[in-house]
Amino acid sequence: MQVKKIAAAVAASSLGFCAQGWALEPGVSPDIEIFMSGASAQDGNVRQLFEELCVGGTLDVYFDNSNPSNPGSAHTAIFCQIDSSKVTGLSVNNPKVLFHKRSAGGSAQGVGPVLDEQAIDAMMINNGNCQKDAASGNWLCRISQPGDLAQKVSDAGVSDVNPAMFRSMNTPDGVAPVDPAKVSQRLDVVSGGALVFNTPVTKSLRDALQRAQIDMGSLDPDCEGQDTERCMPSLRKYQIASLLTGNIGKWSEIKVVDKNGQAKGDLTQYANGSITDNKVYICRRVNGSGTQAITNANFLNAPCTDSALSPASTSNPLAGPVVILNSGAGNVDTCLDDFNQGTNNSKANAAGVKAWAIGVQSTERNANLKYNYRFIAIDGVAPTLANTASGHYMDWAENTYQWRKPAYNGPTGDKLKIIQKIASDAGSPSLTAKNNAAYAHPFGQGGYLAVTTAGNTPSADGKFDPNNPILPYSHAPGLSLDNCRVPVVNDNLPNRL
Repeated sequence: MQVKKIAAAVAASSLGFCAQGWALEPGVSPDIEIFMSGASAQDGNVRQLFEELCVGGTLDVYFDNSNPSNPGSAHTAIFCQIDSSKVTGLSVNNPKVLFHKRSAGGSAQGVGPVLDEQAIDAMMINNGNCQKDAASGNWLCRISQPGDLAQKVSDAGVSDVNPAMFRSMNTPDGVAPVDPAKVSQRLDVVSGGALVFNTPVTKSLRDALQRAQIDMGSLDPDCEGQDTERCMPSLRKYQIASLLTGNIGKWSEIKVVDKNGQAKGDLTQYANGSITDNKVYICRRVNGSGTQAITNANFLNAPCTDSALSPASTSNPLAGPVVILNSGAGNVDTCLDDFNQGTNNSKANAAGVKAWAIGVQSTERNANLKYNYRFIAIDGVAPTLANTASGHYMDWAENTYQWRKPAYNGPTGDKLKIIQKIASDAGSPSLTAKNNAAYAHPFGQGGYLAVTTAGNTPSADGKFDPNNPILPYSHAPGLSLDNCRVPVVNDNLPNRL
């Protein structure tokens, strides 16, 4: 979601000022400069937070334009005067703060480089590389020429899962696995809220599953092609695990028995000509992705135990599955769309086959149904916020903000105060509810939940309130956050049967 510049044109003109003169443009020197890297999951919440923290009329937002169809997918910057009455204890009154956020590389870039003080690329805005977009009021920035990017050590990071998850098969190529003891020693880690995930499928597979489950009697006869919760087809957790590990290589291995106990053949009998290839295709994420890490944990128990299963990472071109490694969530969007349509926008479907694919994605994606994939129910439960908050839906994670402790060259003073404010407030129920408005699917509300470990209290009657979206369950019940831990209700808070 793009964030429009907070404009105060009417008020400014009445005072004899130009609104642009209030804004903080590329040539202005900041009082405080902050560098953050990692998952894009909280980017929308952070931008919303800055809208509330900034002095009115001073906010400018900068997006990299390396992917014109998705500005800001790799880098963002936010520049404004912070209202000192909203971030108390600052040494400068209403300081000019330039906040850089790198999303390129995903969650792992918010963990390893922060832990090890490793310099990574961050987007600059003062290299003559940014031009204001008249339509949105935001700045679009080139990142392809010398000086557009600079090597910086991140002050803080954000990840879809806690830092210790980036070990074993979650370790990005070319780096060492994260040592949990080192994390405990060097980093302050706080929960930034919860995000609901799923294993979406190509639309043609969704339709076939509906046809099969209508025959099975688990869906109503009028459900084919419908996107509602009532008509959402389901896969079992064990089936999804079998697909992710490659133990099911072809869709014909899944058999269908109707409501009368009669064998109907295999699932491909319901394809209606929608596929030209029977193999399973997996649009997964690369190692180092937080989305892949929580999928591995929730379905394969990895890296949580020594006996955990590993997700398929290479293709078996004869027996299946065919595995596509995607660097970002947007790549998963186009990967699933391509195999549904027989196109090759992702460059992963050079043969132009039409095939059924499964992916890994968080539920703030594709609410407008732009791409030809659909979310599914797991064990009969739809991936809605209400189902997650009630404890019925299992595929979710608590994301984290982390920064080095002062003894390890971590942020101090005003910079630390602002980072702590971001970490504490970006996952607040009010901001979470605002952002969730953009993630309303036909099957129900997806997106984010605030967590009780941040001091939030769910409704006393146990009823879920989308305007105060709080999850009573936590992976950190009085302990350090660990998404490997079975979530439990925090501190005897109200929960629902």
